[in-house]
Amino acid sequence: MNAFKSGNPSHAYLFCGPRGTGKTTTARLIAKALNCENLQDGYEPCNECHFCDAINEGSLIDMIEIDAASNRGIDEIRDLKEKINFAPTRAKMKVYIIDEVHMMTKEAFNALLKTLEEPPSYVYFILATTEVHKIPETIISRCQRFDFKRIDEKALMSRLGYIAQLENVKAEDKALEAITRHVEGGLRDAIQLLEQLSVDGKLTFEHVQDILGISDFETLERLFEAIISNDTNSALQTIQDVHSQGYDLSQFCHEFIDLVRKKLLVAVDESNEESVSAYLKIIDKFQLARDRLKYYTIPQLPLEIAVIESTINIVNVPVPSPTPSAKKKDHKKVEPEVEERTTAPAGKEEATPVEEKSIPPLTISYVKENWPRITERVDIPACKRSLMDGEVGMVDGNEVTIDFRSNFHRNKVMEHDNRIEIEKIFEDFFGTKIKLSGRVKDIEIGSTISDDKDERSHRGVDHAGDSVSDLAVGREVDQGNPSPGGLADQALEVFGGELIEDEDQKEL
Repeated sequence: MNAFKSGNPSHAYLFCGPRGTGKTTTARLIAKALNCENLQDGYEPCNECHFCDAINEGSLIDMIEIDAASNRGIDEIRDLKEKINFAPTRAKMKVYIIDEVHMMTKEAFNALLKTLEEPPSYVYFILATTEVHKIPETIISRCQRFDFKRIDEKALMSRLGYIAQLENVKAEDKALEAITRHVEGGLRDAIQLLEQLSVDGKLTFEHVQDILGISDFETLERLFEAIISNDTNSALQTIQDVHSQGYDLSQFCHEFIDLVRKKLLVAVDESNEESVSAYLKIIDKFQLARDRLKYYTIPQLPLEIAVIESTINIVNVPVPSPTPSAKKKDHKKVEPEVEERTTAPAGKEEATPVEEKSIPPLTISYVKENWPRITERVDIPACKRSLMDGEVGMVDGNEVTIDFRSNFHRNKVMEHDNRIEIEKIFEDFFGTKIKLSGRVKDIEIGSTISDDKDERSHRGVDHAGDSVSDLAVGREVDQGNPSPGGLADQALEVFGGELIEDEDQKEL
């Protein structure tokens, strides 16, 4: 506004911020202000002249909107540079709005640099992005940068109420509040949901809750109060109710974490250290539960685990010392102070074995037993295929070694991103961090020709009679019918060979 009042707007603007906060809309307003014939107060477009109407309709040929996600290469930028030299066709100024500009390639950015710094006097650039960190500093330094923030919840509710009133929609305040919390500061998403969820001129909370899979505030508060009061059964029942009613568990977990976060900020402001510590641990448990939702076969199990861990380990509710039975009094007289000191450690000793049982020792047999469950959780197809080619070779403490039949599969699994994902799966499954390594199994290939077929047939009567030489060359012997196989077949699969018949030996 100040730039337009002074008659000196910048030729390049950079708008960055979250989705749905008005970046492209503001860019069109600037295009209007640059071409409007009747500016109000020196900066406000009249919205009535020919150019304002054309921009509203999207028909002004001199306002060019470019989607950088689809036009990200150097060829498109070269074409843009050639057309920039032509004067405006109808309007006073040519305005280029480049949306999602962070998607452009490095070469395209370099091609745009000089034009962005010294454009023709009638050309203006407005760049919009949601990921400003991906834009080169050389581009940012040539633009006036404006950061768009998420819209406040109160402002969002007020705007949605205003729109509902104009559209004659009877909207419940609770429904508008649910939409506001769901969109996380994005006005565009909020308006779309308002339009989508309005039925017959009405917007009810029940309908919003059913479509978005969100929970009401009372359910979140009930779960929070149950955890804080150490009521494990009530908290588990709340989780079961949420699951049985078909709510999105990931969204529910997000909303609950947000509720605890707000209470955490209040506790920090009040310098309540005990509450701050408890809230931080609750957030950690439920954030871990949300990350585990996609791995567990029972959907609500991660949330139930988070509830149990929170009520047992987090909330420090004073527990009165148990009253000794009459039999114990008769057997041994203990003073109250002594009894309190002895019962407290007993409670701790009972909690320790529970934690130890929940994380079984990492042994090679246990890992091999669960190996199919590990491989099926890998999301990257190529990595999953290569991992299925391997087998657990050794487990030494927290180091797991995988044996592969080829160097190709080993290298694929040991790529940085793939290895990190597999180690994360191991940690989620076994409850302990591991270090993954890989090695290629040595394959020994010898002659499969036996000079004494009768002796070989005799050795092949059963598996117990297999000779060391047969096993060394990779021969599988079955009921007296020896056939090439074992390691020899593995070698053929790895190196891409085939069996051929020898003219002299007539064996292979």
